[in-house]
Amino acid sequence: MAEEKKVDAPAESMEEMKKRFKPKKKVGIPEEMMSGAKSYDDKVVLVKMLTEKEQSRVVLMIKNMLKAK
Repeated sequence: MAEEKKVDAPAESMEEMKKRFKPKKKVGIPEEMMSGAKSYDDKVVLVKMLTEKEQSRVVLMIKNMLKAK
C-alpha cells in the first residue's frame, strides 16, 4: 500500500472564516432611480429591473397581497 502524504493547510482564524462565508451584499436598485421615476415608462422599466434582480422578493410580495384580500 502506498503511503499517503497529508498536506497541512495553515489554520484560519474564526474571523477569516466568517469573512469567507459571509454572504455577498446584493446590489440593489439605486435610490435615485426609485425616487426619480416620474413617468409611466420610467416606472415600467423600474418594475422590470426589480423583478429581474429580486424575483423571489417580488413573488413573496404578490403572494402576501393576494392573501390580504
